[in-house]
Amino acid sequence: MEPSAKKDQLSLSKQMFLALKEAETKLEMMERSRSEAIAIIGIGCRFPGNVNTPESFWELLSNGKDAVVEIPPERWDIDSYYDPNPDTPGKMYIRHAALVDRVDQFDAQFFGISGREAHSLDPQQRILLEVSWEALERAGINPHQLENTQTGVFLGIGQNDYANLGLNQVEKIR
Repeated sequence: MEPSAKKDQLSLSKQMFLALKEAETKLEMMERSRSEAIAIIGIGCRFPGNVNTPESFWELLSNGKDAVVEIPPERWDIDSYYDPNPDTPGKMYIRHAALVDRVDQFDAQFFGISGREAHSLDPQQRILLEVSWEALERAGINPHQLENTQTGVFLGIGQNDYANLGLNQVEKIR
């Protein structure tokens, strides 16, 4: 083998070794990051059973309380929808639900939202705003300090029942 060929082979071996070391380092970093502890520094919540704080949530869980209640008339007229026969079309055969309290007490002005816009907001979105604010406050963070910062919020909301209800009440939103 010529000296230049030996040098090229050595150079290739060195490159492969360095690439392998780099891959090994990246793998170690990934494995470490998978096991690093995280800290929850602020939390807010709304759950059925008048559970509006992490402390009341813990109390509900630790005492084995049940948050299912008979549907109150201020939520909806259950008698219009109820039938004990589960096979009755268009009716429900259950008079109970796990409901989040005070969904109608959103302070739109506090969040700079007009009354009209607040009325069209899904209650899940209203609760999300309130709970997010509370989580920041519980973390000792002034939410106004986050303005113009690279702060992200990642969430998911299911169901769009409220939007479907709104389609039948367009006149009220206008």
